[in-house]
Amino acid sequence: MSNQQSTVDNVQKKLDPMDIGTLLHGILFAYQKSVKEIMGTGAAIFVHPVLDIIQTINEKTGINLIKGSNIDEVFTNLSEIILTSGMVNGFRFEKLGPKKYILHVEGCVWAPHIHEELKPSDVVCPYGLIAMSIFQKTTKAKVRVADSEYTKTGTDTIIEAL
Repeated sequence: MSNQQSTVDNVQKKLDPMDIGTLLHGILFAYQKSVKEIMGTGAAIFVHPVLDIIQTINEKTGINLIKGSNIDEVFTNLSEIILTSGMVNGFRFEKLGPKKYILHVEGCVWAPHIHEELKPSDVVCPYGLIAMSIFQKTTKAKVRVADSEYTKTGTDTIIEAL
């Protein structure tokens, strides 16, 4: 191989936000899977502290993802604000019961990379974690930890009270 070819092969492309998002998704999923492999069903004890941290981030940064007087209003407003990010084409909650919903995420920009390449299972989508945190804060009820179902373009995650 010539020195010129070696130099071309070693050129590092500039990282963009999509690359970082893909890396962070992969890290989160790897961490969730590792904890489950080591702790089995006991791994669920780590989710609620993570949900609390999401609330702290929401409050301290002024993101303010909770707007509304009840969970239905809050989820409607959340759906609208998440769509403004341009990271998903669809973000909606389907009400299944008084304190049970399914979050449908469609057209996620990371799905083609993460879902097809890593084939995640037994892990919670980051959007699902955000929704669980908001559900817990708004309803004042502990949320049941539920893994997401992954599709080619998004996820479905059950959000419900324990």
